[in-house]
Amino acid sequence: MPKHKRESSVCSETTLTDVLDRNVPLPLRQILVWPVIISVANYLTLAFLNIMLVALLPLFFATSVEIGGLGLSPPIIGYLWGGYGAATGIFSVLFFAKILRYIGEKRVFFFGMISFVPIFILMPITSICARMWGVGPLVWSLVMLQLSMMVLTDMSYGESKSLFKFDVYPHDLQGSIIMYVTASAPNKRSLGATNGLSQTTASIVRAVGPALSTSLFSYSVQHNILGGYGVYMLMTTLSLFALIIATFLPAQLWGDNYTSDNRF
Repeated sequence: MPKHKRESSVCSETTLTDVLDRNVPLPLRQILVWPVIISVANYLTLAFLNIMLVALLPLFFATSVEIGGLGLSPPIIGYLWGGYGAATGIFSVLFFAKILRYIGEKRVFFFGMISFVPIFILMPITSICARMWGVGPLVWSLVMLQLSMMVLTDMSYGESKSLFKFDVYPHDLQGSIIMYVTASAPNKRSLGATNGLSQTTASIVRAVGPALSTSLFSYSVQHNILGGYGVYMLMTTLSLFALIIATFLPAQLWGDNYTSDNRF
């Protein structure tokens, strides 16, 4: 009887290994291996911080100086946001692939994620400067610095695309966390499920993030939490927590040598 159980166990392990080796789609439970979990977790934290920042910054620009904002008009905010979008596109097309090849995927992602920390710290500093000296050259310099660092955070996605076609060479056109998610799939036939898992979880946090960040901003101002700047302290803490998760990524992209022992 013990011999029969041992043979059954060996057969089960062999079957799982064969399933991973064969180019067949895997069920969700077998896709949840360590590389997929870590890659999706990092993509999740990036999407969460990014969408909260994108929702919070225009509100910060539009809010009056007296209650912690800059009091900018809607046209000015539109120009700033348009300039940021244009700068992101130009920077990605001209420099992203070169930076990726020079310092590697993990460093690109890490540098992008660490940029969230000074961005959130600069918000209360900019607000204090606006209260003390008005919206002048110093405040505008801080705003430009924030938007410049936001361009760096977009490198964490690494979705620079060709103007004519989407090439098959990921080091040229995809990078950073997108590359990690793609490389983490157990086999080629599971790429769709792996990317679907990452996009689904990211969509959930993108749906929650804007309402959460703007609500926290209002709550901080109304209840004078840390002088009305409590939301920025919370966002800075979340950014530091995201950096801890980023350290679990390997220096190089995931290889194909993980087995069932890496599964949860």
